[in-house]
Amino acid sequence: MELTRTRAILPRVIWRESSPSTNLELRELAVQGVEAAPHGTLLATADQPAGRGRLGRGWVMPPDTAVAASFLIRGFGAGDPASLPASWLPLIAGSAVVRALQPLFGEGRRVGVKWPNDVHVRTEADAEEGNPGKKLCGILCEMLPGGSIVVGMGLNLLIPEWELPTDRATSLLAAGADVGRAESLADAEGQDLADRVLHDIAAELLRLVALAADDPAAVRIRVARHSLTLGSEVRVHLPDERIVDGRARELGSDGALVVDLPTGGELTVSAGDVQHLR
Repeated sequence: MELTRTRAILPRVIWRESSPSTNLELRELAVQGVEAAPHGTLLATADQPAGRGRLGRGWVMPPDTAVAASFLIRGFGAGDPASLPASWLPLIAGSAVVRALQPLFGEGRRVGVKWPNDVHVRTEADAEEGNPGKKLCGILCEMLPGGSIVVGMGLNLLIPEWELPTDRATSLLAAGADVGRAESLADAEGQDLADRVLHDIAAELLRLVALAADDPAAVRIRVARHSLTLGSEVRVHLPDERIVDGRARELGSDGALVVDLPTGGELTVSAGDVQHLR
């Protein structure tokens, strides 16, 4: 895939006809040094048979209907205690995806981030029911030796409704986004869509990464604005198998979710699954 727009703004773009895992391939490239993989390098494919998501879960995409993309971020927060820690990067990446995808939807659809790393699209009816909507994109960040970070994401672009893996997932096509005449990433219209989406994500991701060093408060505000979870009644499934209900209030200094408990007090969630309650 040519990805002309995307190549114009990134130092290196690698398109694979197939990749077992774009995160794995980019990790292997990144350790070869800055010349092989400078800050902002992108490795992407429309055929990833061995992808995985958060907590080691599998992620399978039908060929030519979705894009697996991994960006290399070097030097995030390095040596500056005032900047945002690396734990913010999944949320920052989610915000970049929101900025890229929201313009493809008309009124009545909101694209936002379900804490900590999923991008959903929801209708007004979903919002009234406390439902975060359906998942468009998952994000997986991996820290490398030396502090660089691979930001991986799976973008559901043209998966038909009948091929979606679960009833909690969707795609741009299935959710009614403006995809023009694109039906497959194997055709020119689909490739143009993928290029526009990757360009817009890349531009916003790199902008927010740079802003996080100069004005971390502005990034925190942007991320909070794009959150579907803040202000929602939630059920938190913690790693120790406890289940806690409460109201998501804010993001902590490290991007953790702060939940107000019905009995008083609060719970700070750094890891766990969050379910929105209706």
